[in-house]
Amino acid sequence: MDGTTEPLLAVIGNPIAGNPSQFALERAIASLGLDWRVLSFDVPPDDIAAALNGFAVTGICGVLIDPSVREAASQWYAERIGSPVAAIDCLARGENGQFIGFDERFLWVKEQLATKTEGTRCCFGNCGENSPWDAELLGVEKVSGNVKPETIEASRVILLVDDLSGPPELELDEWPENDGSSVVIDLSTSHPLQDSISDLGYQLLTESDLLIGILESALKKWSARQVDPNVIRDAVEEYLGV
Repeated sequence: MDGTTEPLLAVIGNPIAGNPSQFALERAIASLGLDWRVLSFDVPPDDIAAALNGFAVTGICGVLIDPSVREAASQWYAERIGSPVAAIDCLARGENGQFIGFDERFLWVKEQLATKTEGTRCCFGNCGENSPWDAELLGVEKVSGNVKPETIEASRVILLVDDLSGPPELELDEWPENDGSSVVIDLSTSHPLQDSISDLGYQLLTESDLLIGILESALKKWSARQVDPNVIRDAVEEYLGV
């Protein structure tokens, strides 16, 4: 990362307005005493390849990729390395100066799952073979049919993924209360039953927790420094007015 100019990081998405990533990264970088710059770019999916090709030959040290352009960026990366990839949402310079792609969203979920070694782990929603949240790759059980209270009670991790419009529905009336030992990870973009899930005692991890984890991990890849996640959390909450 040494050089005569300050390192640059890029955040890309479409739209990019309202994304707290740049603000949170700037706050985290300042807390580490690093003289880096963060730039945000609104790039339509059709222009992602051109943008990333440009970043690859400039002084951009790392790129954070919003889910809105994740598919296009993943396709660009697969073509660049000549091998299929499931998805990427972060690029970091390798020792050879070339970008290496990472799927920080997937890695964060795997990390949360790894903290729960007892009990079962289940998934509601789109977690089939063609989903970014493939139940088999994550090592969770896809819920189908009527959900019994015993199934929920035995689960230590419950994923809520993307499309939750079809069966099985979240019949919270059938969910037992929890002592906080089970975690519900909401990957469905703020499910309307979040408050009810928390009221039942479940530990709830939301989209904000996911973003904080991604930013923390990405910054560590870019700088080889560990940032206090509370610095990122405070910045995200300040930006979003939480």
